[in-house]
Amino acid sequence: MYREEAVVVRNARKSYGNGVPILDGLNLTVPKGCIYGLLGASGCGKTTLLSCIVGIRNLDSGDIWVLGGRPCSKGSGIPGSSVGYMPQDICLVQEFSVIGTLYYFGRINGLNDKEIEERYVYLADLLQLPSKNRLLRSLSGGQQRRVSFAAALLHRPELLILDEPTVGLDPVLRDNIWKFLMKISEDQGVTIIITTHYIEEAKEANKVGLLRCGKLLAEATPHQLLTRFQCENLEDAFLALSRLQQENANAIDRSGVFFPEIPEALTAAPARRTNLATNVRKLQSSASCRFKALLIKNLTQFIRHPGGILFAIIFPLIQSLVFYTAFGMDPRGLKISVVNHEAGNCDFNRNRGLVLYDEMTANYEFVDLSCRFLHGIDDDSIEKVYYDYLPDAEKVVRRGEMSGIIHFGRNFSRALKSRVDDMRYAEDEDIVMGEIQIWLDMSNRQVGFFLRQELYKSYFNSFKKILKECHVSPKIANIPIRFEEPIFGSKDEEYTTFSAPTFIMTVIFFLAASVTTAVIISDRHEGVWDRSLVQGVKTPEILLAHFLIQFMVVIIQIFLIYCVTFFYFQLKCKGSFFASLIMSCLMGICGMFFGFLISVVSSSHTMANYAVTGSFYPVILLGGFLWPVEGMPHVLRWISYFLPTTLPGISMRAIIIKGLTVSTPEVYKGFLTILGWIAALILICLYRLKTTSS
Repeated sequence: MYREEAVVVRNARKSYGNGVPILDGLNLTVPKGCIYGLLGASGCGKTTLLSCIVGIRNLDSGDIWVLGGRPCSKGSGIPGSSVGYMPQDICLVQEFSVIGTLYYFGRINGLNDKEIEERYVYLADLLQLPSKNRLLRSLSGGQQRRVSFAAALLHRPELLILDEPTVGLDPVLRDNIWKFLMKISEDQGVTIIITTHYIEEAKEANKVGLLRCGKLLAEATPHQLLTRFQCENLEDAFLALSRLQQENANAIDRSGVFFPEIPEALTAAPARRTNLATNVRKLQSSASCRFKALLIKNLTQFIRHPGGILFAIIFPLIQSLVFYTAFGMDPRGLKISVVNHEAGNCDFNRNRGLVLYDEMTANYEFVDLSCRFLHGIDDDSIEKVYYDYLPDAEKVVRRGEMSGIIHFGRNFSRALKSRVDDMRYAEDEDIVMGEIQIWLDMSNRQVGFFLRQELYKSYFNSFKKILKECHVSPKIANIPIRFEEPIFGSKDEEYTTFSAPTFIMTVIFFLAASVTTAVIISDRHEGVWDRSLVQGVKTPEILLAHFLIQFMVVIIQIFLIYCVTFFYFQLKCKGSFFASLIMSCLMGICGMFFGFLISVVSSSHTMANYAVTGSFYPVILLGGFLWPVEGMPHVLRWISYFLPTTLPGISMRAIIIKGLTVSTPEVYKGFLTILGWIAALILICLYRLKTTSS
């Protein structure tokens, strides 16, 4: 005889990656207005079946009808406010208070705040809830389960699905809950599917299904099962059925008591019975209400998580300050050995050499010019330590105590005068004696190049002054190559200026990725994501709400980085400051969606951290931050160009240092790269979310 059913499952099959079926041809029928006890050991498929019923998982094959429609089909109401779902895990936001939790689930189900507060008073008495302002992370596991139960009951759903709701509860409270469930089932026609470890308490259910190894062994009233197997309790009946299945699956009677014939009408979509309250609530549960609840949830999580605030605000400041104070500056305090066979230690630096010029005859003499050259070396950068013999000086360099050796011959000043007097006829001996011999420790390449540059500069500056005192044009000291003012930048451009634009792009990208990854992983790991989906929240709504809150964090980070870069350290932006700001915001968005993708494909915070860290170093090494892209082999260069920060870093450098506009290819290529990455990351995220729900 035809009868309306709340849930109908036919030939359900579901397996995961290992190919072992979790559900194996399962059939199940739940009448409307009854309490259905779904019993079975851990791992038998109860939670998987419930997740398919509420629409957060899809069957591999078979059919499910819930309240007259297939889950996730248009107009089915599942997922949505027609169902109340309490998963086996807590699945709540730990940063919420008790009342904040109910506000969130009430709002996404269409309740206003007054209704939520009224329902809290009733549920607090029924479930012995903690004080409304206590944070969930301060509650015990049992208290959190009661709050989770209250969240499922809050909006008076038509179908209530409870996965192990009474685990760890006081026996008296457990008894009160069962009385409440029987009351709403009888008085309000609420359909309840409940799983429990306490098999005996399922005797209060109107109907029970015994599930083992993905198959439903029996489906009947508790009284029918006890009568059929002549048992005093359901555990014995379940044991008898399990033994029958193990011995011979065909031995189980699949007619009459256990699996009555299903009317043919049920193979089509059963008729849907909805009450007026459900329809009104569905209208109230608009996208704007859900979105408001999501924004409040995300903002609360951010504000009440001190580590997140520290990472989002303090960390950008620390990174920027450390970069500009420790990176690209000239080395200080370097030590170099000096062996001066002409003037020794220059009388402890009091001897600065002499140039004796006779204006009458225009003759000149050089005295201890080696001291003049040594005096011209900047003492703040290079400290000079004097030795009498070259072997002694070489020994301390090999021990790593010095960065190099400077050596002057005995007749350095006389030989240098001979070179100046007539270079064409200078003897080879004078040429050699007039040289300053320098040996450097080039194992530290940057320090070695710095010393070479400083010593060149001090030599030419000192020599020009010497020539000027001899009334000779100082320009003679110049090499026959003249570098004019650069087209872009300055002659003495600091390395920090070169690296700063790429640093800005890289740090914004990875800060955004790290913060976003942590938040999404928390939502998914705690189960809040799936539980929200059950109540009708859409995946794009969740992503957009997270995007807006995280974008606010990114804006704060960009503001702090820009304050340190352009105002404190006064890096000059020769191009459009607005264009650089827009590029930084787009890079932050790109980093956010990169974080979304990592959170979608990672199963834990540990895996997400590995992914972020593992991607950080290739980007740093290949992104043109530490070394120009032009210095890489062609293969690596093309790989570098495909990274999300390389071309944008070059574009940012073109804006800040060169002052180019967005219309130039060097700049708009960076914008196009970021937009391409954003589009690709969004599509991959949505595809991954779609495939993981199946």
